[in-house]
Amino acid sequence: MKTAALILLFASTAALEAGDTGSAVPQTDVRRETLSFYKYEHTRPPSPLPPFLAREAPPPPGQYLVNAAPSDLREPHVLDHLHAVILQERADARAAMVASRLGIGVSSVRVGRYFSAGAATAFYIPAEIGLSVAW
Repeated sequence: MKTAALILLFASTAALEAGDTGSAVPQTDVRRETLSFYKYEHTRPPSPLPPFLAREAPPPPGQYLVNAAPSDLREPHVLDHLHAVILQERADARAAMVASRLGIGVSSVRVGRYFSAGAATAFYIPAEIGLSVAW
């Protein structure tokens, strides 16, 4: 049965090959022929960009810049001010650390959608408790 099917297959392909070669369809570029009807013609000028997409021209350099005299950071009053600020930041950090260890501070918790409860504590004992409305 297999051999008969193979012989029939080969015979049909041989008959197609031996047939008229003039009736065969020539190979063409179908995509090119399809797109040949739709030629691109630029007829209208491009529309301007909408205002939210248009970019403003950058200002010329130096228009808004002020050329101030260079300041010297080594001046004594500048260094004294910077040193005082650094000392104050260290003192504030130390005070915050001590307060947190002693249980001194204010904390709040959101309760529901519109309310929040808060408590001010001193040595972990609530000194004041309040309820507030937040929207």
